[in-house]
Amino acid sequence: MPASFTFFRFDMASSADTFVNAEGQTLSLEFAIEPLVNLRRGAMAAVRIEPVVRHVRSGKLIPSTAFARLSDDDVGVIDRAAATFAANCSHNLSLILPLSFRTMAARRGRAELAAATSGSRDDLKRRIIVELTDIDRGTPAGRMTEVAALVGEIFRGVFARLPAGRDAMAPVQSARLQGLTLDASELAGTDSEAAGLLLEFAAQAKGLAPTLVAQGLPAEGYMAVAEVAGFTHAALRGTPEPMAESYRPEPSERRISRAS
Repeated sequence: MPASFTFFRFDMASSADTFVNAEGQTLSLEFAIEPLVNLRRGAMAAVRIEPVVRHVRSGKLIPSTAFARLSDDDVGVIDRAAATFAANCSHNLSLILPLSFRTMAARRGRAELAAATSGSRDDLKRRIIVELTDIDRGTPAGRMTEVAALVGEIFRGVFARLPAGRDAMAPVQSARLQGLTLDASELAGTDSEAAGLLLEFAAQAKGLAPTLVAQGLPAEGYMAVAEVAGFTHAALRGTPEPMAESYRPEPSERRISRAS
């Protein structure tokens, strides 16, 4: 693997839109593009879309790990906006699109998001890989297997994003997934403890999917650790600049509809 990945950089790719969540708070929504690196080849293999959500009033960033606490309607707004954004991406590489398991588990949700990408069935099969999010140890394995199969009929492939920790693979043991993703954006502790989590996740995932992704790595140094642990691909998580007061969108501007 090359010694440096300095040319693979996070890029903010959209201006902020807003929506009002179930609690009456105005949130801003924009999207980042994260290059996905093939660790063995040291080359960009795909691009990832990552929603960036903030409270408009405070400018505080809501981490993706906290999306599970949003309502189904709020998550649906984010998913539909992500699918629409994906439809307008001009990248020729495969595109990894994170979508909530809650949304994709519903027939209406799958239909709406397939329509929102505005591509032909052949185009969806050719370039878009769905990364199911909001999966934890309590997700029913049988339902996970069923949803993965249904989503796989529409899109090129299906990944599942899982948390670090023991028994993380329980929901996906019987699902035939193309990839498993560790959300490494909140790796805590010392470097050795973070490396231990990468090693533990890779060991649990062995044999379950051909592609193993460490997504949201906090620093380039973890690329080499991820490769040694057994990950095939990785992406760095950039740190978005704080939202300047003068650039915060007014709640009435660029409003995202909650209805499809």
